[in-house]
Amino acid sequence: MWWSEDEWAALAAAEQCGMCGDAHLPANDHSALVVTTGTSHVRLARNQHHAGYCLVILRKHVVDMSELSPAQLSAFWADVQRAGRAIDEVFRSKKIDYLVMGHRMPHLHCHLLPQHATDDPLRTVNIADGPTYLPPDAFDTALAALQRAWASSGSSTER
Repeated sequence: MWWSEDEWAALAAAEQCGMCGDAHLPANDHSALVVTTGTSHVRLARNQHHAGYCLVILRKHVVDMSELSPAQLSAFWADVQRAGRAIDEVFRSKKIDYLVMGHRMPHLHCHLLPQHATDDPLRTVNIADGPTYLPPDAFDTALAALQRAWASSGSSTER
């Protein structure tokens, strides 16, 4: 059964949105900031069960992509694409799965889950796999590598 009207309204409210509250921070309990663009925050997930797992989170509080103008939507997907390129450069994935859901955290964001040669291509992807946490130095190394890959992948409006 779906959320009640009151539950959904509370979840979808910008004032209570966890992503609005911490997606811009250098680090939070779930991820670390790779880069902020004019449109999005790109974050490396702490759960690295899928090596290179990142999220691209729209800076503006929007529940569904249907609320965006064509230009905003294009800018968001350009950030997702560029993040995918950076992940490929650093982690040499075979394929990246792009997941946009938001029924638990209704703030527009895209999960980028790299698939590697050791993964079963017939298995359903699960963002809850793991958790696999890297030692802090390995996580910091991966974060710095993604930041370098992003910077070398072209111009945009990062801040």
